[in-house]
Amino acid sequence: MPYRKTICQLLTAVCFGFVPGLKVENSQIPGYDARFHAFDYNRLRAQLNIDHDLHPNFTATVIVDNESYLKSVSGSLENRISLYRGYVEYLGENHSWIIGKQRIPLGVGQFWNPIDVFNPINIEAVEPDERPGTETIRYEYGITSLSNLDVNVAEGKGAIRVKGYLDFADIALLGLWDDDYGFDIIGWELEGELGTTGIELRSEGGSFREHQSGERHIECIIGAEYGFANSLTLSGEYYFIDVSGSDMLGFSARFRPVMLLSCSFTSVFTTDDGSGFVSPVIEYSLSDEMTLSGGLFWYFGSDTSLLGTGYDRVYLRWFINF
Repeated sequence: MPYRKTICQLLTAVCFGFVPGLKVENSQIPGYDARFHAFDYNRLRAQLNIDHDLHPNFTATVIVDNESYLKSVSGSLENRISLYRGYVEYLGENHSWIIGKQRIPLGVGQFWNPIDVFNPINIEAVEPDERPGTETIRYEYGITSLSNLDVNVAEGKGAIRVKGYLDFADIALLGLWDDDYGFDIIGWELEGELGTTGIELRSEGGSFREHQSGERHIECIIGAEYGFANSLTLSGEYYFIDVSGSDMLGFSARFRPVMLLSCSFTSVFTTDDGSGFVSPVIEYSLSDEMTLSGGLFWYFGSDTSLLGTGYDRVYLRWFINF
């Protein structure tokens, strides 16, 4: 009967209209630090993207990591399989939804993200772009072609942001809360270019209110970046914390002397006693899918309480995408 044929065609389209895409990459990072002595970290990552011919607005992404970490000081080998990302996404003309474990894009800082309650930058990581995901419901509404509203809700934390794209800068106002650390934030994001100078300015921060005491304090960053014609890029950032008694400064320089080789230098230090670290990195592109880099973290001064681990490290990083 005709209707049976129609039902069969529909079921075939639904079942066989999926368009999967698989990508696999591997990162190998051997090195030495003052805590674990020799170490070796290996991450094998598989990413599966799924589209459907009948529903192009819907996509699904699953990223799974297999991580192995060997530390010679204890002779231990740790291995775990974890879900790095896993979400379903709907992209409409004015509305979009992302539900699942994802990275929430909050903040404009390159060294620090004081307003990011989900997955802030770790400037001391070998791979600072590796940001842990959060199981979140994210909704975004396009108010106009130059402004939008987005809402992010996770367990015990969330954010509401209104952002406008103006001629001279991108400006956003935010309200955030974090029950884990017990505070809420009224914050801002600002990013734009200083006239026609080519200097990019950025700032983010807010007023933090402690849930228990009701007291407020300010945390914010102010940063700038300028790229020269010879591929040298300079960037700096100042982190102000009004209750710590010590602020932080960060500086980086990136340079590409030849097409396949890039060099960078990062330094971060506190303003009270000058404690901090320096981190030079050299990276070479072996091919379109493979890079080899090496770097170190060297800490100086007496107080690294604001800077995390404080352990000197030297490492190599081999990355391949296939």
